[in-house]
Amino acid sequence: MLELCICLVALVLVFVFFYKQKAQEFRISQIEYTQLSALGDLLTELNPVVIRGLPMPSFLTPDTLQKNVRLGNFPVGENLTLKTYLDSDDFTLSAQPAELRATLANDLGLPMWASHIWFESLTSELWYSFCMNVSAEAYLTGAGLQKTVAGSTLIFPTSGTFLCSLLLESSTQFLPTWEGRFLSDFTQADTPLLHEVQYLDIKLRPGHALVIPPHWIFSMQPDASVKKPMFAVVEFHHPISRLAKALA
Repeated sequence: MLELCICLVALVLVFVFFYKQKAQEFRISQIEYTQLSALGDLLTELNPVVIRGLPMPSFLTPDTLQKNVRLGNFPVGENLTLKTYLDSDDFTLSAQPAELRATLANDLGLPMWASHIWFESLTSELWYSFCMNVSAEAYLTGAGLQKTVAGSTLIFPTSGTFLCSLLLESSTQFLPTWEGRFLSDFTQADTPLLHEVQYLDIKLRPGHALVIPPHWIFSMQPDASVKKPMFAVVEFHHPISRLAKALA
């Protein structure tokens, strides 16, 4: 029994050691979807990877959601259903709670799709892939700055163009309260050390995906011309990252 406890503690410490590793400088890799077999190796470098030429799933677009009668009464705002929102350009959505985004993603089958299409490519270089699982959220708006905690976080737009801002976690020390905000919200007047923030802006469109390791900061800001922006976030968790998300 003692030996088993020691082994479990050692395993947890190994997980924590690998999980706490993070990139110290910017380097973004880019591959085509046809080169997906190289993704697992690239992710060991702890830097984000842009993937182009993605065959897009059709389940999270305005057209397909409008045809999904089953989800017509899905609540997307106060006294606002998904069908009413999609049928009119008069509504502007505020950010939905994470529980609502996860429920919509599950109803659309997003976690199952991601497990089938992406799991092996994202975990092929990980000896602990056997204990990883997948969760997902479907966004009907943009998303302000937030920290990645999953072993890998997959982001892909399905409707409209987005400006994805990427920051090293170390840059947050130069920002006041930053979660849920966009970089464009900050000014030199309220953020004197704004010039110290290291960031990179990436344009993402349908057909593009971005895979981000843990401990990065990102936001997804839709282009002003996009009336019904939509994107998906899929997280590939191991036990330590799942715990970190629960405690966040």
